[in-house]
Amino acid sequence: MNHLTQKIVLLFLVLGVASGCKKKEIPLSSAKEITAFKIEAVNNPNALKLDIGSEISGNSIVLTVTKGLKLTELKATFTATGKSITVNGTAQKSTLSVLDFSKPVKYLVTADDGSQNTYTVTVKEVDDIGLIIKTFTFQKALNSNLTQDLNFTISNGNATAKLKSPSRKLIATFTTEAVDVSIDGVKQESGKTVVDFTNPVKYILTSKYGAKAEYTMTVDWESSVPHIYIVTTDNAPIVSKDVYLPATIKIEGLGAFDDYTGTTRIKGRGNSTWGFPKKPYRLKLDKKASLLGLAEEKDWVLLANYLDPTLMFNAVAMKTGQLLEMPYTNHIIPVDVTINNTYVGSYAFTEQVAVAKNRVNIEDGGTLLELDTYYDEPWKFESGTYKLPVMIKYPDLNLETEVTPIKNEFQLMENAISSNSFPGNNYSDYLDINSLVNLFIVCNLTDNEELNHPKSLYMYKPKEGKYAFGPLWDFDWAFGFEGTGTHFEKYENSLLWNSSSSLGTQFFKRLLTDPKVKTLFKQKWTAFKANKMPELMMYLNKYASTIEASQKKDFEKWGNSSGDFTADYQKMRAWLVKRAGYIDGLVAGF
Repeated sequence: MNHLTQKIVLLFLVLGVASGCKKKEIPLSSAKEITAFKIEAVNNPNALKLDIGSEISGNSIVLTVTKGLKLTELKATFTATGKSITVNGTAQKSTLSVLDFSKPVKYLVTADDGSQNTYTVTVKEVDDIGLIIKTFTFQKALNSNLTQDLNFTISNGNATAKLKSPSRKLIATFTTEAVDVSIDGVKQESGKTVVDFTNPVKYILTSKYGAKAEYTMTVDWESSVPHIYIVTTDNAPIVSKDVYLPATIKIEGLGAFDDYTGTTRIKGRGNSTWGFPKKPYRLKLDKKASLLGLAEEKDWVLLANYLDPTLMFNAVAMKTGQLLEMPYTNHIIPVDVTINNTYVGSYAFTEQVAVAKNRVNIEDGGTLLELDTYYDEPWKFESGTYKLPVMIKYPDLNLETEVTPIKNEFQLMENAISSNSFPGNNYSDYLDINSLVNLFIVCNLTDNEELNHPKSLYMYKPKEGKYAFGPLWDFDWAFGFEGTGTHFEKYENSLLWNSSSSLGTQFFKRLLTDPKVKTLFKQKWTAFKANKMPELMMYLNKYASTIEASQKKDFEKWGNSSGDFTADYQKMRAWLVKRAGYIDGLVAGF
């Protein structure tokens, strides 16, 4: 085979191989999206001083601009996928094509496969773009205590959100074209600055032009109460009202209060309340501390409120006392309590009634007494005229002979009250009738009839002062419960009984015969009803909202209410309104 023949054969072989191979086709792309869009000042120097950003949502692109800005000849900067982008058939080039954005502009994006997608660009005009917060968020990634991102709803300079969180100090992420964002003069950085959102926070925005705007960011903190964890040594059960057990205590303040960890002693407390399944307790810290925002001390109380379906009776009474400006009135803070790793219920945390600088401040020669038919303190006496059971809480005594001067001093007051010359004599030199009237108002409003026995009734006397009633204590049997065993049924009960055998009844009925007491009662009640009752009702609303979840857990544990907290609370509110009306009628007759 000559060379010419070989070349011809080889040519045919190559052609044959080529004809036997088919080219594999690559599918055309269907991508046709605008992925970023803005109008930059650098490309529009005669029209803009600031870039105009955009928000892309689906096929909508929104530009937020300052009112009065010329929009008819602007060049857009964009990135996109696809073969081509046109507007009204004219090809568009990023940073170069000039368009009129004063009206909606439709961008047609064509993919390699010929499919198409339309994006509509619109303009939102504002007075000053630098005075707008576009988005405000708590991001889970920046706030370890959150379970998910939380976006605020923004409207007319206010932003709100609901949140339940163990911490109220959070990092906010926000978008704005303001040149400065501050809180009380402190510069804020999106995604970096930690802020306490316990109360509404005011953000101040400053635009490039020096204008300022204010945004109020409000978090509606969903109900949650602090949790107290107590562990006794060797998990020993608390079975005594007399013997303290050593223990550790940890308080989770959940952002509303400071956390606390320390050592304490704990024992049972109360009289009839100690006999209920849900026990009350007394704490004595090893070292003074300010717990849950209250003045520092060692002695504290956990009230069980077992008879109270709302867990709010003592809170109502103490708040009323505070509104009447009664000295040394306790504070009530709802808490959840776990003892030795067992949840024991929703409690009221409060101060122990005692003489101390941050409690009943009469350490320099004063006296603290409790009138109570249990009569179970080591130092006590029975008054001479009304046979009142008086227990000496302070000072600390060592000998029985030390009781005599305290008894004699009390008897001077009682003699003046029982005298034939009462009320025209000087009995008010011994007894502060302002405190008496305050006591009558609190007990009347709550229908706490225990002063008839009397029970849980405190009196204090500074060294050179008069006897005064207080601090308030123990309202478990209030709200119509005394004598009926049910709450919120009767609202017209008389505070003082008709019985002649009740020691407290005779004592307080005598005091109420004084026209000066009746006049003061009428005046103080009228002022309270007009000026303070609305505040009390608002306090109840907030307190109820705070403890709702906690009360539900308590019911699941103890079953000591109807199980419908909202219904019980509404009954309580309605009863208070009716009771206030009853007192209106009472004082009208004075």
